[in-house]
Amino acid sequence: MRMNAVGNTTVKYDDYLQYSSAALVLGLKLGGYEGRSSWGRMLLADAFSVAAMSAAVNGIKYSVKRMRPDNSTRNSFPSGHTATSFMVAAMLHEEYGWRSPWFSIAGYTAASVTGITRIVNNRHWATDVIAGAAIGIASVKLGYFLTGLILKDIYQNERYSAPVPGFDPERKYFDAGLFLGYRFLLGGEFPVNSDGTSILPGGAVSGLEFSIPIASGERLKGTAGVAARLGINACYLNNGLSFNTYDFLAGGYWRHAFARVLETDAQLLAGYSLPGNTSISRPAGLADGFTLSCGGSFGVATGENFKIKLFARYEISDISVRRGMVQGAVVGGSASIFW
Repeated sequence: MRMNAVGNTTVKYDDYLQYSSAALVLGLKLGGYEGRSSWGRMLLADAFSVAAMSAAVNGIKYSVKRMRPDNSTRNSFPSGHTATSFMVAAMLHEEYGWRSPWFSIAGYTAASVTGITRIVNNRHWATDVIAGAAIGIASVKLGYFLTGLILKDIYQNERYSAPVPGFDPERKYFDAGLFLGYRFLLGGEFPVNSDGTSILPGGAVSGLEFSIPIASGERLKGTAGVAARLGINACYLNNGLSFNTYDFLAGGYWRHAFARVLETDAQLLAGYSLPGNTSISRPAGLADGFTLSCGGSFGVATGENFKIKLFARYEISDISVRRGMVQGAVVGGSASIFW
């Protein structure tokens, strides 16, 4: 999917973007903007966090010895850049997220861009990035937990109050996230050319999703609003070639939080699908076409502005010139920021 989308593109900003949240924390501290902790308490928590992250990343890297996608070295899993970027984003969240959720959103957005860029640069697999993100966040949780055991509430801002994770049923939330999954073409492999070329029955999917609340209330039993999705689908041919299709969908959603940290939602989206890599997709019988998607998800809030979801959806599209309607079932997961 990555090679079909960006080819041999490489960029260098991920080497610097990974530290952006740390620079923001230091800038706010030096500027006198009060955070959760004093300098000493923050540096102790950060030292614990850095030690835990470094030990985990290097210990796993040189035990697993996974080859990088570019075949350069055997230290791909997990991604150190991603672990660092999510670690400093979590530090920003711990110190200033209680003052405004936009500090957390900015930090985790920069960290997500860093992780995606590591894939774009062909330096890491997606699982390397996911593992790095988990290690980075977990190391900070551990660091602040250990600091709390040692110092209790000493050197902590008196105005600090720990945010409560989960959903407030009285609020309407905006939502933005990344999703990753797998698509199964219903009906299995299907021929596209008289020479025996066929599209194989499955492939990876990935992309961005957004939702904007419009109405909520007791009569709705939740929140309803507008949703949009930008997706990439990998398609594989039985002759060894591959290409992507790109979805641009919008529609409506309904979401219901049925516990403090649990929610479910349903979506109905419609839009357009465009085959990429036209030198491969056009001869394979693919063209631009209408796409309809419906499905639902089950979500768990893992923080006051962060959640993970498992989703399933049914999709139908008329992008095949010879077959007519192409039907698929997609399953996967997503990580989202809500505010």
